[in-house]
Amino acid sequence: MMNTSTSAYLFIGGNSSFFNSTTPPRARFAINLDNLPATYVEQGVGVTRGSDIRLVGPLASVLLCDAQLKISGGRVRLENDGTVNITSSGQPSDGSFPSTSANIIFSNAFQDTLVQLEPPEVANLVNNVAADMFMTESSIDWSIAEDIAPLDISSINKNVDDFMSSAAKAFIDGYRKNGTTDSTFDLASIPGSMEEQRLALTVSKELFVVTVVLDVITTALLFTLVRSASTWKGYPLNLATFFRLLGTKER
Repeated sequence: MMNTSTSAYLFIGGNSSFFNSTTPPRARFAINLDNLPATYVEQGVGVTRGSDIRLVGPLASVLLCDAQLKISGGRVRLENDGTVNITSSGQPSDGSFPSTSANIIFSNAFQDTLVQLEPPEVANLVNNVAADMFMTESSIDWSIAEDIAPLDISSINKNVDDFMSSAAKAFIDGYRKNGTTDSTFDLASIPGSMEEQRLALTVSKELFVVTVVLDVITTALLFTLVRSASTWKGYPLNLATFFRLLGTKER
């Protein structure tokens, strides 16, 4: 799984024609494969755990998943309240993650979520994530469950996307498992840009254009006025000159 994004999931159970003869009285198998192409194996398919747990069924069906993964670039915005919003996506990768890392992230995320056993489900090797992702019913006691059918392909595809969007984020954030219970994060700094809030004056585009045009006209008129000042008949700027000019106009 480390070198390819293709993964396989094995469903073992029976159908309406096969009963679980190992449990008196005869009961249905936990997984019903009526609606899936399945292979019949006379001696049974599965594993035996200890002397009293025999996880074997006569039918087996394999689901192949070709994720066709790729890593793309984008930009995100970290808001003041701590939320992260994606502002753009689908751009070429900036090289922070090699393209081959997509398959590793996918396989590691699936391995940790699907393979890890949980105490209530050890008896039948079905954990909560696998039940939610693949089965029509999940919140049940699998030790006594019967005739639970797998989901249709479109529903499984959606669930895989939903679960991977969460699991992959953990690995991208540096998630690393230590032993069976402890986990830690390997963190690394990457280049980024910062936005800072500042007060600023704003103006509409139309008002800006009108202001520039008026400034140009004013500058041109002022320049013409200065150049023609030498041809004016100069008068001192005082009240006597003002009244004299008024008197000249009256005559």
